[in-house]
This record gives sequence, C-alpha cells and structure tokens, in this order.
Amino acid sequence: MKKIFFGLLMITSFSWAHPGEESRVSVKPEFQGSYNAGSFQYTFQLFDDHTKKSLSDKGLVESNTKILHLIAYDTSKNAFAHVHPVFDGKTWSVELNLNTNGNYFVWAQGQLLDGTEFSSSTRAKVVSGKPELPVVSSGDNRKATDRSTTIVLDKGKLKAGRLAMLTFEVTREDGQKVQLSPYLGAMAHLIAVSPKGDELIHVHPMAGDTPNAGMIHATFPTEGDYRVWVQLIDRGELKLLPLSVTVSK
Repeated sequence: MKKIFFGLLMITSFSWAHPGEESRVSVKPEFQGSYNAGSFQYTFQLFDDHTKKSLSDKGLVESNTKILHLIAYDTSKNAFAHVHPVFDGKTWSVELNLNTNGNYFVWAQGQLLDGTEFSSSTRAKVVSGKPELPVVSSGDNRKATDRSTTIVLDKGKLKAGRLAMLTFEVTREDGQKVQLSPYLGAMAHLIAVSPKGDELIHVHPMAGDTPNAGMIHATFPTEGDYRVWVQLIDRGELKLLPLSVTVSK
C-alpha cells in the first residue's frame, strides 16, 4: 500500500493517517480483471491487518456524513470519482462511472471503531472506452470553472514538506450570487495527488472572511506538479473544479 499525507483540517473533518505511516486496512477487490468503461459495480473487501479480520459496516464509524469514502482517478489525473460504498452483508459495493481507458488508483477511506483513520489504495484497469490519456505535467493552474462557478487559489509559493496556507475565492461568471452550502459536512473537499499519483492529500477548507472565501491548510510531501480537485456545492449544485499547483523543494 502507498502512503497518504493529510494537512490540517477544520473541526468537522478528519485525517486518515500521519505522514509516512502505512494504513492498517487493505482493500481487496472481488474482481481481478479489467472493467469495461462506463458505469459498473465495483465490489471489494476491507481487511484489518491488525485483527486479521474482514471489516463490515459495523466495524466503522461515520466520517463526514458517510460510513466509507472511495476516490478513484486515472494515471493522467484527468478522470475522477468520489463515491460512497455500502456493505451488503458480504461485500462492499459502489457504482463507478469511468469512461476513459487507463489504470486507476482507487482509495478507500474511513474510520475504525477504535478511532483509527485509514486510507488504503489499490488499482483498477478500465478498457473499451475513450482512449487512455497521456501522463503530462499539469503545471501551475490555480483557476477553474464548472457550470459558471469559478474558484481561484492565491499565488502563494508551495514548498515540499512545509505547511501551506492557501486562500481561495469562489465567484460566478453568470452574474448570480455565490451560495455555498456544506458538502459531506464540510465547506468543500480538496483532493490533491502527487506527480506520480501514488500519494493523496485530502483536506477540508476553513471558512474565510466572506461567505465565498476560505483557507486551505495542507502539506505537500514532495516537489512537482500536483493535480487538485475541489468539490463544493454552489446554489444547490455539486461542482468539480480541477486545478493544479507546482511545489518546489
């Protein structure tokens, strides 16, 4: 399993593991082959490496309004999904809608009854869809728009291993007023992945001085270009805003 790094979170958030630690929970997919692009059921088991037992929903507590979170993205870091599996008595299952071919990182994130937070990764291959996208450097692009909602991160410099404090502002291009409401118990969700894609940061911004502004606290463990996805609800619609930031030594 790869490692996961988390920044400082607002009170309603949680961190899955301390920097440099391995998760004690493993993800074991039920199907070992390739998945056809489009909508498909992704089923898996969770295994506690300490107790040597499989985990059901009874072994987890709710975190950010859900019992379990699952995040998937391809190696090009263009395709993205954040969904919430359910336990059917035997396996965990969730519908994924992935239309682009490629090898995907899949992370299961949750909290055990004893308070241990985990983020565990596996891989999945998607075929028979849109051509696989090449892995290219994303550069530093701190502005994104989804259906008239725009987010802009400040231009503060980011250094590997150091706590970063980034402010952001949400505006609209259609003249309407921004109306943010909580998504999964937080103002917004920010998910960033490392240049190689095998390290993930998941933080929840703190509210800023105005209703359409906030601040992100996060530590980027290594240098390079990070893909960043921000999820938020504006005027009742869930928006996905893809950004990228460059982290120096």
